Amino acid sequence: MSRDLVLPEITGVRDVARSRLFRIEEVGLCFSNGTQVRYERIPGGNGAVMVIPFDGKSFMFTREYCVGTESYELGFVKGKIDSGESPEEAALRELQEEIGFGARKLTHLRTITFAPGFMGLMMYIFMAEDLYPSRLTGDEPEEIQVFPYSVSETRDLVLNPDSPLRESRCITGLVHALTIVNKYPLV
Repeated sequence: MSRDLVLPEITGVRDVARSRLFRIEEVGLCFSNGTQVRYERIPGGNGAVMVIPFDGKSFMFTREYCVGTESYELGFVKGKIDSGESPEEAALRELQEEIGFGARKLTHLRTITFAPGFMGLMMYIFMAEDLYPSRLTGDEPEEIQVFPYSVSETRDLVLNPDSPLRESRCITGLVHALTIVNKYPLV
């Protein structure tokens, strides 16, 4: 069933809190039925990238400390898009800063949102191939560990509910990357 929805009118936006990393805005809205409400949101800035490195045989996972879960998490290269930078440029820069690789081939897999009810961040997911050593200095507080997983091991990480891979962005990206690699389609 298709239904045309009218976006609410934004009646005002103001900052209500700010930290070193985040800004929270209050947004006044008027819906088409006349209801007026105030929501809070974290604007998305320029967006962020996640890069899934693949060396032709293995996916190169990272393990780094995540303060949200207070643990070391299995994942991939991630970072914000700097002002004036394209998502592709940010992906290549983050790959070099975090794990010391450049890539001759970069494939956009998907653009996703998460928690769009209060967060405006767009995440651009890429797969990097034809890797070569290339290091840029980044802003990481400690060296990020890199762990290669074969295609079949990666498929198991995605499908096993008890897997150490818990981050939804990584799982989403891998569904697309595994389809491209086409050795172990998930379906």
